[in-house]
Amino acid sequence: MSRKTALAAALAAGLTLGVALPAAAATPAVAVAVAQDPVITEADVEARAEIFGAAMETLAVELEGIRADVSLSDAEKDARMDALIATKQPEIDAFADYLAAFVRQQAAAEGASPEEAEAAVGMIRSMFATQLVAALKSGDFSSMGG
Repeated sequence: MSRKTALAAALAAGLTLGVALPAAAATPAVAVAVAQDPVITEADVEARAEIFGAAMETLAVELEGIRADVSLSDAEKDARMDALIATKQPEIDAFADYLAAFVRQQAAAEGASPEEAEAAVGMIRSMFATQLVAALKSGDFSSMGG
């Protein structure tokens, strides 16, 4: 499975949950985006996912270059990968926030309980905070849905 396909599978897993946290938990940037466009459609999410996936694909290629650099120790590789990922962390966080806003919207529309909503958003946050970063660093995207 390609990195892009794995990311898409992971995103699809998050999108099919259909529940989320109350809108008050959204970051200001996402709250503004949602206020300007009160209804986030699946097409909106797919469009952002395509852009995000392309950015993560580029990042994965750059990280592969670091992993392949035989002149670096494992500690140096790890530090360089961490630094490179840190430069993209705002983009990763913004996309996770956007997905969370979409899930919040879906939860409200479907009448999900606050507990169900919190669980769904927690899964999204975990996916982006731990699974995606680990997959980017290792180059193994199998835990991301394939």
